[in-house]
Amino acid sequence: MNENEKETDLKFDALTAGIEHDGLRSKADINTIICYMVAKSKVRLTQKAVCETLVEGAIANYFEIMDAFSRIFRDKIITEDEDGFLVPSAKCTDLIEYVEKDLPYTVREKSIKMSAKIAAKEIYAKENKVEIEEAESGYNITLHLSDNNEDFMVIRLNVPSVEEAEMIKDNFLTDPAKIYNTLINALLF
Repeated sequence: MNENEKETDLKFDALTAGIEHDGLRSKADINTIICYMVAKSKVRLTQKAVCETLVEGAIANYFEIMDAFSRIFRDKIITEDEDGFLVPSAKCTDLIEYVEKDLPYTVREKSIKMSAKIAAKEIYAKENKVEIEEAESGYNITLHLSDNNEDFMVIRLNVPSVEEAEMIKDNFLTDPAKIYNTLINALLF
């Protein structure tokens, strides 16, 4: 094995199943993108939101992400607060300087944008409730728009399949305010 092959082996030491061609192939890069996301995101993130972002964006392999989190938590680079949100340490901030120079801009931008969407969906799922029940003719789905644990709008639909009900649930939890605004505008204007 020549020097170039040794260098490549050290640089690409992560599993690559499920990632795109510009995804991360190094354990160090995966650790660093997690720190970057937690420190640079404008929304508070959970471990689940970061993992979903990196997997759905085909940025890193799921098993490598979970392995990175175990190292990051063990070394206290990132901790979780009492609500399960990730908190960066000074070590995390130091790692970010490496990220901005060596990780592709597209990976950094994609991870921040996707994590904001996933974090918002997580928050909406906690604040707004969705119920899916089997009915005589398909499935009933009930969407609760809530504010301070008080429903201010409840929408009930009947759909033919559980797949459609799940799709409605996902779309609703992605942006319940959009559903509310669209409905109110249609009714009032």
